[in-house]
Amino acid sequence: MPSSQSRGRLQKHLHTSPRWARSALAGLALVGLIGLLAASGCINGESIESPSHDGFVADDSAAGSAYSRGHQAAIHNLKAAIPAAGDVLIAGGADASNRSLAAAEFYDPSAGRFVVTGSAGSSRAGASAAALSATQVMLDGGFSGSAAIKNFSLTLEGDVLSGAEIFDEATGAFSPAGKMAAPRLGSTATALNNSNGEILVVGGQDNLGNVLDTAELYDPAARKFIAVTNTMSDRRMFHTATLLLSGKVLVAGGATNLSGDTTSSADIYDPASNSFTPAIFPMDHQRAAHTATLFTSGPLAGKVLITGGVGGSSFFFKDSSAEIYDPASQEFILLSTFMNEPRSLHTATLLEDGSVLLAGGFSGSVAVSGGVLSGASGLTSNSAETFDPNTGDFTCVGGFNTETTRCNQSMSVARAGHTATLLATGPTPHRVLIAGGIGAADPAAHGAVLRSADLFNPAGGGSFSATGAMSNPRALHTATLLR
Repeated sequence: MPSSQSRGRLQKHLHTSPRWARSALAGLALVGLIGLLAASGCINGESIESPSHDGFVADDSAAGSAYSRGHQAAIHNLKAAIPAAGDVLIAGGADASNRSLAAAEFYDPSAGRFVVTGSAGSSRAGASAAALSATQVMLDGGFSGSAAIKNFSLTLEGDVLSGAEIFDEATGAFSPAGKMAAPRLGSTATALNNSNGEILVVGGQDNLGNVLDTAELYDPAARKFIAVTNTMSDRRMFHTATLLLSGKVLVAGGATNLSGDTTSSADIYDPASNSFTPAIFPMDHQRAAHTATLFTSGPLAGKVLITGGVGGSSFFFKDSSAEIYDPASQEFILLSTFMNEPRSLHTATLLEDGSVLLAGGFSGSVAVSGGVLSGASGLTSNSAETFDPNTGDFTCVGGFNTETTRCNQSMSVARAGHTATLLATGPTPHRVLIAGGIGAADPAAHGAVLRSADLFNPAGGGSFSATGAMSNPRALHTATLLR
């Protein structure tokens, strides 16, 4: 982290703003994070360091830093701080004061608790993570520092990272894994299915405010990153990268610059040639902060469900549409059915029965012009819905509310920028762990970073129940199932 401190205002144009201001604007404005943090219908100048008092559950009080330290010490003694196969590694993210975290913990399904493990060498929020092997996870990039917004003013100290670290399940410790050629925030990391255990890191934004069209391949044998031989057809951050059954990777959508432009383009990465080829057809909609889910079996086996996000130019519009990518034709087919409400920064999880759980997210719009944030409005969602590949229908968990024209509230708290992980072991296999994020008990309330977690049980149409709280509030963190 740099030692200098800087201050700036969001009203400044990017070409006159210092490097750190460009980084913060990209990380916060491009995905509507500011709208999430003040999602009460308009931006009203609340500091993101100020806790909300709009009906949070007790575990999500931002005033609980002292509680957090005591809670962390208490759960640390429940078991050795070394995870086992089937646990979920939770790493990095931003805390209740919007500071990046180096601390890590894991969720133990057998006990229904989070347990503190070793800390990373660098704090990072908005990083990407992928399983390097059955017992190791790589964490790369992200933003390290802190930020606060008040009356449209931004105060930030920190930097976008180029370094990567490896978490070892056997020791509960992190170790350095080399550096990427470029710092990356809002990139993706995809574990390839080759015998080399390589990880593809794509796109993101660097420290100079540039959204990148480059990618790098991590070679675990050499412990270094290797450049992909060519660039993508577009610059991308907050895009999606999906490993296809063929072993190739579909990279789709994303924001292309700091002026609010998004893309509908897509590229195909081929590990055999270590290169990109533009997809023959674009998506039907421009999207960023959307989701992409590969179907591994059933009527849509090999195809990819793409949902929601925000899209537009200078103004990010909310999106409730969905489309299917067919690798055979490289076509994106817009579904005639829509999600029951718009969602961005939500999660999508393939369930054991072949359906997809879509949970939480931000339902709103964000205006960005010339690198200047001019407004945001919307709600954070505490609902979820499932997509049935057999019928192509979206069904609300807990039913649809005809008065609000949204799904009924089903999660314990509204959240976006959270994580969702399908559990594989313990007394609750095949359930989904929903952890952290930005939100509140009231979807219209001012958001704060959350400590709480829910478990989704798909039985009987699906339901959520609270589980143990994390030791730290976290948003824009990573969650990886350990094997």
